[in-house]
Amino acid sequence: MRSIKNKVGEFHRLRNINPEQKIAILAPIVLIGVMIPVFRLLSGLFENAIISWYLGLVSYWFTWCTAVPLWLVGKKRLGEIVRPHKPTITVVLLVLFPAGMAALAKLLTGMSYHKPELWVWLLYISTAFGNGFFEELLWRGVYLELFPDRISFRIIWPSIWFALWHYAPGSVSANSNPLALIIGAGLFGFLLGFLAKKTGTIWWCVVAHVLGGIVMII
Repeated sequence: MRSIKNKVGEFHRLRNINPEQKIAILAPIVLIGVMIPVFRLLSGLFENAIISWYLGLVSYWFTWCTAVPLWLVGKKRLGEIVRPHKPTITVVLLVLFPAGMAALAKLLTGMSYHKPELWVWLLYISTAFGNGFFEELLWRGVYLELFPDRISFRIIWPSIWFALWHYAPGSVSANSNPLALIIGAGLFGFLLGFLAKKTGTIWWCVVAHVLGGIVMII
């Protein structure tokens, strides 16, 4: 009987979500549906796969990771979410943990970056900072703000779709392993979601994300 009451209560809570929350729930599905064709279109327009991959990421950063959070949360509140709070020892360890995992992930096939030229190396460095900042606005910031009391939508839902999103850029990269990217991103997403919940800010998520990205590149 208690189980039935819990399910009924959860159903009523879902019915009472506001328009911004509904958009946040549906946005990842639409994002992936849109960005896979975008990456494939760009890969057909440019012979250099790295350039098409990078342009796809830039379009993703400025539309889905910037415009959507500004629309749903607002500039002022996003600024408040990004502000750093003084870290504890636990937070520092959580921030450094992804960098260690990234170092181990480089041993897996399709998880390391090939940098035959200086311009390619510089481009990859910019993606570490771009992904670290812009992705956290969307995948952690929006859900931290809109679902403060619902762990299923604050951490679990965005982490699953954050993982699946990586299929889009991975699908046009000859050197990537999409399955490894999805699994790694999913675990990473859960860790960052927990870090955002613990600190009440996405600042340390940004730091952890950037550090992990840089370790993957060097």
